[in-house]
Amino acid sequence: MSARSPGSLSFRAVYGDPAIPTAVISELARLKAGLRPLDWQFGYDLFVTVGGDLTVVTEPTALLRPRVMLAERRASGELRLNSDDVLRTTDPAALLRPAVHDALGELVTRVARRVPGFDAESERARFAFLRSSAVEGTPS
Repeated sequence: MSARSPGSLSFRAVYGDPAIPTAVISELARLKAGLRPLDWQFGYDLFVTVGGDLTVVTEPTALLRPRVMLAERRASGELRLNSDDVLRTTDPAALLRPAVHDALGELVTRVARRVPGFDAESERARFAFLRSSAVEGTPS
């Protein structure tokens, strides 16, 4: 998992089967498009595994294997989305936006613990729209 460069977000997704709802795939594409151009302080690499019938994720949706590489100024992790949640959702934004928000928030928290002077609140403000748009049901 490698970010393009420090100060950027690499956001990749793998889908658990061809039956993943199109709305889920479209929402993840919107999230990628909305997050990539942001001016990040650190490099982030978020690998998203979307559970399905072939690649089954039975654990709750969560960030796994978060890592901070200080020398590279990069943080990475895998966001795994529960198969049942993905296949049964009627509102992909309400499922995906908080999950991505929480995963990025965890990476920011880990960076803040290890990098003196890192402005975690400023970094979190960049993607705060994910939480508010999912709650309010408004597009970003």
